[in-house]
Amino acid sequence: MGSPQERAFEVVVLAASFRDARGRPWIVENFPASVVDLFDAVLAQPDWPAAAGDLTQAGLIVARVLEEDAELAARYQADVDAGHLGFGAGEDEEMDAAVRAVTGALAPPTMPLDTDLFLSESAGPEAHPPPETGSGSAAPEEVETVRSWLNAALDRPSHELAVGVQAVLSIFFGERDPGSTASVMTFVAIPHDADEVELDVTVASSDFRIAEPVQALTLRRDGTSPAPADFGIVPLRTGLGRLTVVVTVGANFVQRIDITYDVGGTADDLVRERGRPLAAAAVLGPRSASIHITHEDDAYEVFAPAAFPDRPNAAPIRLQATALDLAPRIAGVRKALLDAVRKDPVALEMTIAPEHTEPLLAKLAFAGFRLYQAVFEDGGDPDLIRTGEWLRGLAVQDDVTTVQLVTDGFPVPWPLMYLADSWDPDALSWDGFLGMQCVIEQVPFTQLTAPPDTTIASQPEVAVRALLNESIDTEMPSRPITAQREYWRGRGVGLVEGTTRADLESALTADAATDVLYFFCHAESDDDDPDASELIMTGKDTITLGEIRAIAQVKVPFAGHPLVFLNACESGELSPLFYSGFVPYFLNRGARGVIGTECRVPGLFASEWAKAFFDGLFSGAALGRVVLDVRRRFLAEHNNPLGLLYVVHCDADTVVAPALT
Repeated sequence: MGSPQERAFEVVVLAASFRDARGRPWIVENFPASVVDLFDAVLAQPDWPAAAGDLTQAGLIVARVLEEDAELAARYQADVDAGHLGFGAGEDEEMDAAVRAVTGALAPPTMPLDTDLFLSESAGPEAHPPPETGSGSAAPEEVETVRSWLNAALDRPSHELAVGVQAVLSIFFGERDPGSTASVMTFVAIPHDADEVELDVTVASSDFRIAEPVQALTLRRDGTSPAPADFGIVPLRTGLGRLTVVVTVGANFVQRIDITYDVGGTADDLVRERGRPLAAAAVLGPRSASIHITHEDDAYEVFAPAAFPDRPNAAPIRLQATALDLAPRIAGVRKALLDAVRKDPVALEMTIAPEHTEPLLAKLAFAGFRLYQAVFEDGGDPDLIRTGEWLRGLAVQDDVTTVQLVTDGFPVPWPLMYLADSWDPDALSWDGFLGMQCVIEQVPFTQLTAPPDTTIASQPEVAVRALLNESIDTEMPSRPITAQREYWRGRGVGLVEGTTRADLESALTADAATDVLYFFCHAESDDDDPDASELIMTGKDTITLGEIRAIAQVKVPFAGHPLVFLNACESGELSPLFYSGFVPYFLNRGARGVIGTECRVPGLFASEWAKAFFDGLFSGAALGRVVLDVRRRFLAEHNNPLGLLYVVHCDADTVVAPALT
C-alpha cells in the first residue's frame, strides 16, 4: 500500500467485503488465498463483532491485522502487485466517509485526527426555519483527537518472572511496540490550546505487590509519552497472576487491560482489552466515581479503586452473587413498581396522594435495599461491604455526584437501589434511592460505535423523528399522543412523525441524519428470546427486535448519531432482557445513547416527564443532570416518584448546543 489515503481506501474496501452477508464462501470464491487468510484473521479479532457495524472501525481492524502480521501483509501486497485483485471507485457516502476517517487514523501521530471526520451532516427538512438559540450553553471546547498506541511492556520475558523478585511493567504511549505484552490503539482528546494531556494509570492486583500503583502518564500531541509510567511488580505466588491496568482522564474511564502472566511457568500471556470507543474518549468530563462490573469466568467482578484510597492497588473483587441470585432481587423491585402503576390513583393522576405513595415507598425501598444487600453485603466479603459503604457516602454528599457504571451484562436497575446502613421502616425517604441522589451514567463495557462527541448541534436545527402509537389516545383519557404532537410541533425542531410499522422501518433505515429518535408506544418483552421482544405501533402493528435487526442491520450504521428515547407507555412488563437486546442494537448502530423505562409507565406521566426532560435538554443543560432534576422536581411538585423508572445508557455530559429558546 502507498499513501495513508491509498491504504485507507484498500482496508475500507476489504472491510466492506468482509462484512458481506454471503460470508466466507463468497470470499473464497472471489479473492486470492491471502485475502481469505486475512478474512479469517480479521474475524478472529475479539473486537470485530462490535466494530463490524461501523465501516470506519472495521477498516481500522483490517489495517491493524495487516500491521501486526508482516508475513500476511507481504503475501497480500504480492497479490495486489500481481493484479490478482483491484480496487475500483468508492461505492457510496458511507464508504467515502470511512475512507476519510481511516486516512486520518493511519496518518502519522503528528497529524491529529479531526473529529469532524466522524460527523454526519444534515440540513434537515426545509419546512422548518432554523431555531432560535440562546446564550445559556457555552460552545463545546474544541479538541483534536490523537491516535496512539497504549503499550504495556515487561522488562524481561514473562517466563522469567519469579516469586519475590521485582520486575518492571512500563506503560507508555507511542508507536505500537512489538515487544510489549499488550499494545492497544487508543484515542484521546487534547484541547486545541494544549500541547499535552495528563492521564492517570492504575495497576491493581492481588497476585503481585505493586510499588506506586497510581501514576500520571502524559500524552503529547505527537502521540508519544515523554517518559513511561514504570510500575515495580513483585509476584506473590507461582502460577497464573493477573494485573489490571486502568487508564482514566479525571476519573473518567478510557481504557482497561487485564494481563495474566504464568509466574514460574511457560503458559502464554493472556491479554484482554476493554476500552471506550473513539468518540467517547474524545470528550470526557471528570467523574466523581467509577465502578466497573465485568463478567469473568462465569462470575461478576467489581472494580472500584476509589473506594480504597488506602489501597490504591486493590484488585477487582469477585461478586458473591450470581446472575441467578440477583434475578429475584431485580424481580422484587420490578414487582413493587408494577403493583403501583397498575392502580388508578397512580396511573391516572400526575399528583399522587400520600396515602398511595407511602405504601409504594415502603415496598420499593425494601426491594431496593435487598438489591443493595445482594450486590454488596450478602456474601460477607469485607471489600464488597466497604465498596457499598463508599457508594452510600457518595450519595449523601452536598454536591451532586456523577456515578459512572461501566458494566458488562449486569442488568441491575441502579436508580432503584436503596442505600442504607440497616433497614429501618420508620425512617424511609425517597432520598434513599441512588437515582434521587446521584447522576447515574451507565456505560457498556464493550467496544461500541459511538457519536463524535457529547454535543447535539442545534444548528441549523435539531432533527427529530417521533414514532407515536395513535391507539394510545383511544385507551387513555389523558390523550397523551395528542399532547405529544402539540409539544413536538411547537418545539421549533425539524420534525418527522410516524405512526405505523412502515414509518418505524423508514426511521431506522433513513438516509438523513436524526438527532433524536423518539418512541411513544407500547412494548413487550420475551424472557426466552430477546429477539422476540417487540415494539407496538398504531393498531397493534408490531415489529420484533429480530425483524428490526433483519431490516435495519447493525452493520449499516445510522446516518447520524441519534439519542434514542424508548418511552414504553402502559406496556406489558419489560424485563431486563428487553434492554439487553434493544440497547446494544441501537448503540452498535451508532446511537449516542438510549433512554428507556424499567417497566410500564402511566401514559399521562410518560408524556409529561418526556416534555420536561426535553425542555431541560434543549435548554443546554447536561443530560444526566436533567434526568436527576426532573426526577426531583416531579417528586417535589407532584409527590410522584415515577421518574425513577427511567434508565439512561448515555454519556451524562451530553448537551444540546447552542441552547434552544
